[in-house]
Amino acid sequence: MLPARQWDIFCKVVDNFGDIGVCWRLACQLADEHAINIRLWVDDLALAQRFAGAGHAAIQLEHWQAQTNFSESAPVVIETFGCGLPEAYQQQMLKRSSIWINVDYLSAEQWVEGFHAQRSPQANGLVRHFFYPGFTPLTGGLLREASLTTLQTRARWEDLGLAPAADKRSVSLFCYAHAPLAALVDSLQQSAQPLRVFVPQPVAPLLASVLGVSELQMGQSIQRQQCEFMTIPFLSQADYDRLLYLCDVNFVRGEDSWIRALWAGKPMIWLPYQQSEETHLRKLEAFMQHYLALADQATATILREAMQAWAQGDWQVRHWQALIDYFPQVSQHAMAFKVQQSQQVDLVTNMVIFIENLQKNRV
Repeated sequence: MLPARQWDIFCKVVDNFGDIGVCWRLACQLADEHAINIRLWVDDLALAQRFAGAGHAAIQLEHWQAQTNFSESAPVVIETFGCGLPEAYQQQMLKRSSIWINVDYLSAEQWVEGFHAQRSPQANGLVRHFFYPGFTPLTGGLLREASLTTLQTRARWEDLGLAPAADKRSVSLFCYAHAPLAALVDSLQQSAQPLRVFVPQPVAPLLASVLGVSELQMGQSIQRQQCEFMTIPFLSQADYDRLLYLCDVNFVRGEDSWIRALWAGKPMIWLPYQQSEETHLRKLEAFMQHYLALADQATATILREAMQAWAQGDWQVRHWQALIDYFPQVSQHAMAFKVQQSQQVDLVTNMVIFIENLQKNRV
């Protein structure tokens, strides 16, 4: 039988990066800070191995699908983003009376507080507990490693194989295909101050189309007016954290890069995953209610208009110009929000405490 400090995490890759990105960070923090051995079950093993890089001594990657033959379950099982646990595995959970936690998507919407930590009895006798990340003490909090501050303060451009450029503002650009990329490129090219924009591998084909080139190779640099576009290869999670901290402005998307940009404490523009009936715009509005609560009116207006325009496909030159004109105020606000959120308990610590309480109540 697996030891008591061996937990299982189940992940189903949906959008290539966000799901496995969050799960790998979750697994690493549980291993590093709470001495828990992890079996991380993924349906896309190749992509998981790409994120894992050299791997982790306390994390074992396993491939799963509906017909996988599971010999035993862990005492604690973490389902992520409602991916669904295989019926065969649930039968093993019944034998061991495993604790079942579903870590859901991050949302700033108010309803999350009411659903967080609620139990859901299943027809087979198991109990599924909902655990919602969030921005208030009534939620599960945000993923935040204890080592993150040290990593950031020691970050250097050279760590990423890049040269410092004190005469240019640095921008990271990570977005979905529905982003108004052509409008953003136009506004960046007209910037009064020289820029260098770091474009990761998934966004490179989108940028190539906008720039009118057939292909962008990794490491390639293209100068257009005031803006230098630099394509960068897939980064490890630690290196991506370094990049966000070193850049002056970060365009991010989804969940994992969104959280990391908030912890970078730099001006950021978030693009939520596009959903039907404009649900993503409601999620954006809910986030801005939290994010802009400490901002003065001018700063709040600039950030609100920029994020709405980016999410609605209505980006204009004036949005970038406003960010630059109010850059000191926007930067101060980003750091203030980071400090405020850092005072709350992180997601993994909250979850470990929650699970330990469930275990104690069973005795």
